[in-house]
Amino acid sequence: MRRVVAFIAIAALCLCVGLAGGFNKAHAGLTDALKKKASDKVQQKVEEKIDQSGSDTTKAEQPQGEAKEGEGQPAAKGKGGTATSEDMTLYTKYDFVPGDKVIFYDDLAGEEIGEFPSRWKLDQGVFEVAKQGNENYIMCTDKGWIRPKLAAGPLPPKYTVEMEFYAKGPEHKGHWFHIIWVDAEDNEIANFQMEDNEHTALSVNDKQLANKILPAEVSAGKHTMRVMATTSTIKCYIDQERVANVPAVEGFAPVGFKVEMDPWKDEADNPMLIRAFRFAEGGKTLRQQLDEAGKIVTHGILFDSGSAKIKAESYRTLADIGQLLTDDPKLRLSIEGHTDSDGAEDYNLKLSQDRANAVKTYLQDTYKVDPARLEAKGWGESKPIDTNATAEGKANNRRVELVKLGPQKP
Repeated sequence: MRRVVAFIAIAALCLCVGLAGGFNKAHAGLTDALKKKASDKVQQKVEEKIDQSGSDTTKAEQPQGEAKEGEGQPAAKGKGGTATSEDMTLYTKYDFVPGDKVIFYDDLAGEEIGEFPSRWKLDQGVFEVAKQGNENYIMCTDKGWIRPKLAAGPLPPKYTVEMEFYAKGPEHKGHWFHIIWVDAEDNEIANFQMEDNEHTALSVNDKQLANKILPAEVSAGKHTMRVMATTSTIKCYIDQERVANVPAVEGFAPVGFKVEMDPWKDEADNPMLIRAFRFAEGGKTLRQQLDEAGKIVTHGILFDSGSAKIKAESYRTLADIGQLLTDDPKLRLSIEGHTDSDGAEDYNLKLSQDRANAVKTYLQDTYKVDPARLEAKGWGESKPIDTNATAEGKANNRRVELVKLGPQKP
């Protein structure tokens, strides 16, 4: 009875705070005392639920071919789409392009279930690796902070950050996810937050610069928080929706990131999960790459593991390539697919060829490019640009290149 009364009191206080203070509750709402939980009991229930829903799938049962962002999840279902690409209708205003040099990438592959994730540092809280379906996640059972193991130093002049999180559906609220920038003194100087399936905000130097509620609460499944930033600008996204666009920030000198997770509402069947944290340096424009190197190296054309169907998140990169071809009618390109070394060599070779063919078909159909201007080639794992011994190296090797061809022979 005491716990019921306490819960009612907490709920009433939360309502009052919400009415008085509006949406900005990230760090000014519930106090740690009010959010005190019976952590051991809840954690045990969560672990039992994870054990029931997860499965220790063997390597032989998993798809062959290289691991990929979005691995193990069904392709997004849309009203349209083709045999070679998902429906991109929702992404026509999506301008996110991932950085082209991966600095840190972790999808928890190879981690031991129940242990703390080996490539992260613990600041505070209760975290462990858990399995959801056939993928590993970082599970948080009490509010805390972790940070990727990165070398300290100024962030690149242009960079992107991506982090996947799991939601059980609109009716299940109470999970607050934060990507936090820190300075050289380890002060928190910026915070991109996603709360209760729909509330988003971006604060920089203790000033809230964006505060947006998503058009619809996120559905059950995996979703992605994304950041595209320079030394003076920041854009933030939840899936295809841009939720912050800051054209100028001053006095902002971050050197790293940490992740805050706060499962303030205890639901044993709704674990708080993140995975696939990707931090990458941005680079030259497609036109600059083509003019200087004679080819474009892009990590912005995405596929699910073992699939040659282009994911909808690839829209902006493909649109930029299509624009290049439209602006320069004489431009001819060889579209070349590359994988990492995971999986059988002959499988990777075929997969890369199928993906190159899919991109060629998409450009021809969408931008009415003469087929004679495009070629498609799959190289599999035979032409790595980085080591296959690290997660970052493998992420760099998974790519599509567009190589400039000479004039068509008469």
